[in-house]
Amino acid sequence: MRLEQRDSYLRRFHSRVREVESRAGGTWVALDASAFYPTSGGQPHDTGRLGGASVVDVTVRDGTVWHRLEAPAPAPGDEVEGVIDWERRYRHMQRHSAQHLLSQAFVRVARAFETRSVSLRGPDCTLDLAGDPADDDLLSAEGLANTFAYAGLPIVSFEVDERDLEDYALRRPPKVRGRIRLVVMGDVEIAACGGTHLASTAEALPIKVLGSERVRGGLRRVTFRAGWEALEDFGAKHALAAELVQRFSAPLEELPSRVARLQQELSDARAELAAAHAHRAGELAERLLELAECRGEVRVVRAEVEDALLEPVLEALAGREGVAALLASRTAERVRLAFARGPAVGWDLRPVLQAALAEVNGRGGGRPERVQGAGSRLEAIGGALRAAWAALPDS
Repeated sequence: MRLEQRDSYLRRFHSRVREVESRAGGTWVALDASAFYPTSGGQPHDTGRLGGASVVDVTVRDGTVWHRLEAPAPAPGDEVEGVIDWERRYRHMQRHSAQHLLSQAFVRVARAFETRSVSLRGPDCTLDLAGDPADDDLLSAEGLANTFAYAGLPIVSFEVDERDLEDYALRRPPKVRGRIRLVVMGDVEIAACGGTHLASTAEALPIKVLGSERVRGGLRRVTFRAGWEALEDFGAKHALAAELVQRFSAPLEELPSRVARLQQELSDARAELAAAHAHRAGELAERLLELAECRGEVRVVRAEVEDALLEPVLEALAGREGVAALLASRTAERVRLAFARGPAVGWDLRPVLQAALAEVNGRGGGRPERVQGAGSRLEAIGGALRAAWAALPDS
């Protein structure tokens, strides 16, 4: 076993540089022995220092652990001290041991809930499970995993020959051959694993399932946090809840009903505002029709309108037979263009829009009968409407 597999709590070690390579990504160093964990099995690599250089990546190739360094790099034959970034390592250990406990808990809730893949790359870790566990199953597995953790079971590892695996009740078959490293957690979990782990299940506490979602392959992805990262998540959510309690001047248990009332009030206010806009837009559309210009037999409304009324006015004019609308509005940052034609008007408005967009340095598109776009040259809004008029067909 590698050094970190024999003792996951090893933070410092001394070794000799065996080989140095310059390849994609920088300078890579191999040692006679290393305690740095290489990315594998869903668990991220360690970081730290080798001599005076930072270790920023660790991989394994043909059984050799390689460390990518930031300068200065040592030379072959140099003796160096390795120092592990302990906080990062320990969090990875909490994630990984908690994952084992959760995976074991799920198969105990129902044998069908097998773990197919894991990701421990960030504080929000995931299990991809078969069998489609329901919300009640998630709660049951979370409770069982924490029961295992509270028992303070010892976590140990050792190697066996693959021929002797039948003597062990593994949760899942190993993915490697030859000598197999087994991780055992008391009398509740045993699995083939090459990762770093805690000394006791209690160090993984608390283990909290955050939610789940369906993913490809008919699997359900369960997200969880463990250890320090679970406590940090609880702290952040507690602080947010406390702020909301203060803002709403209501007990925590009343916040859902308060928010529901506010959502309904907001929905009602939006509906009233939309109705008001529609009424104002209808009146404005009628006034604009009185000022319409004629291009052949088509009445063309060409105008700048208030930004909030752009779509409602366009909608009111788009249903008028023999009418085309060339409307523009502006905000503090951009010019908006919206063109439409009513029934019995056969124009393709796409080239008309492009002519207008060229004036405002904009982009947009749409269908022949209805187009829209926006640009950044606020001062050119009048020129855009004139360009659109010039680009209309003669009849």
